[in-house]
Amino acid sequence: MNPHCARCGKIVYATEKVNCLDKYWHKGCFHCEVCKMTLNMNNYKGYEKKPYCNAHYPKQTFTIVTDTPENLRLRQQSELQSQSILRPNPGIMTEFFFFFS
Repeated sequence: MNPHCARCGKIVYATEKVNCLDKYWHKGCFHCEVCKMTLNMNNYKGYEKKPYCNAHYPKQTFTIVTDTPENLRLRQQSELQSQSILRPNPGIMTEFFFFFS
């Protein structure tokens, strides 16, 4: 059974099939979402399972400081460290009591 095109919904035959972004496309239907420039496997950029040319590829912008990759990594590292179990060191307590005796 032949798949259907992700753009037009018509059947895609093997001679005109582009398999990209987990979908099948006609060669002519595989174009930029914005400017409709025909794309191929070498010049497309995928974003949310949709093809874009380089000029119209959505730029990811961070809305607040905590959204940056570095801050997300630091937050995750901090959460992992706060889950660490601290065990008392018996040697330290002995020295403490000896000092104040």
